[in-house]
Amino acid sequence: MAILETSPKTGRSWISESITLFKAAPNRWILLAAVYVAVFMMIPSLPGFQLSSLITILIWPIFMVIAIAMYRNADNNVKQSLSEIVNMIKPKMPPLLALGGIFLLYGLLVSLLLNNDIDGLLGMVSSLDKMTDTQARAFLDKILPFLLKLTLALIPMMMATWFSPMLIAFNNYTVGKAIKSSIAGSLQYMVALGVAWILLTLGIFSLLIMAGIIIAILGGLAPMLSQLLMPILVFGCLLLATSLMFAFQYVSYRDVFRAA
Repeated sequence: MAILETSPKTGRSWISESITLFKAAPNRWILLAAVYVAVFMMIPSLPGFQLSSLITILIWPIFMVIAIAMYRNADNNVKQSLSEIVNMIKPKMPPLLALGGIFLLYGLLVSLLLNNDIDGLLGMVSSLDKMTDTQARAFLDKILPFLLKLTLALIPMMMATWFSPMLIAFNNYTVGKAIKSSIAGSLQYMVALGVAWILLTLGIFSLLIMAGIIIAILGGLAPMLSQLLMPILVFGCLLLATSLMFAFQYVSYRDVFRAA
């Protein structure tokens, strides 16, 4: 791994470079984000398509490698078609699928461990509109510890997934070495990654608030217009956040593992 200053300055630099990459070809990155949102968020949530969520977890590392390859090509001014990218990573698809399988098993394990909490919360949510103040406080008392447990359980998986797909596809790491190196890189650059995540989250949230205020003002003049624009605003911010996340993931991978 390349030696960088693991400071807030590094995190700020990553976000700045991510924005620059996005601004160079916004239409391309928004389209890529739309595909990601459709395949990995919207389709699995449709009635009758829940089983597809298992498949999306398996293929997620392959999609991430394709997305990061596109950002890498843009950063290095390399022209490469989608079919060329797919052909390039074909030999790495079996270990990438194995990586997806490991994350699927980890997700199932987390679900089993938190199953009782999830069942209890679902039972309370079903009567959310009829809750008394006492029941609402009880709901908060249950959901906050659940969110804490879920966050603590998912942090290792996030650290293991942040760099590992690219390390397998571009650096010829084995699955085990890629996961180990991804966790090590995440720990070594924890401050920079944390600062970058906070800046990205605050930036999108601020944009959402400002746009929401404008829509609320317009809604006072034309309520139907407000109802039409709000879903578009939320979806647009989701696509922007996804595009910038891909760029941030590429830039941090590039710098942390430059020497590798």
